Amino acid sequence: MDWRDIRQAGTKTIGGEDFDLTHLQDSIVSFSIAATKGSPEINADMLIQYSSHCVSIGAPHGEHFDFVELGMDQLVIDDRGNERCFCAERYAWSKNLPEIIRSLPSDRMCFFTGHENWLTFEILDPAGVQHTYEVFFNLTRQSSKFVRVYVESGYVRTADDEIRRPSDFRRQAKMRGKVLLAKKLRKQPILAPRGR
Repeated sequence: MDWRDIRQAGTKTIGGEDFDLTHLQDSIVSFSIAATKGSPEINADMLIQYSSHCVSIGAPHGEHFDFVELGMDQLVIDDRGNERCFCAERYAWSKNLPEIIRSLPSDRMCFFTGHENWLTFEILDPAGVQHTYEVFFNLTRQSSKFVRVYVESGYVRTADDEIRRPSDFRRQAKMRGKVLLAKKLRKQPILAPRGR
């Protein structure tokens, strides 16, 4: 089933169990950023949208999932038409996403990834074990009062992951969420840090 249809339905049934996905439906959140020296206060809205990658995994490189064996109800077709497999663990972590993204217009630290997107992360502590939940997103200015936040992925890294860890991002590669949003809305350049 296409992610767009799943998201609109607000639920996915797997093996007879319903997974509530209403927390990943599109939402609009109003926010304010206080005035700073030389810049007026910002009052704007952000459209928050979530990718299927927040609740699904892709097959290892060069491989494909066998949905006949796994069950066709596990299939999620992402916005690019790629087949992915629903992941109950990512789904469980995704319940933290709305609160994390709503906190962007604050002092939440965001890291430039070197591509088109940004990373923020949260230390979560279920059952007394700390986990770093990484959230990748990009921003698109719609107008001086409106920005789209597209959450590309959210997951807890495993030992097998080869992508660099958040601690590998350089000090100069980070920006507070409210500064990032303000720059985007004011059409000010957000430059990649030098020396990367």
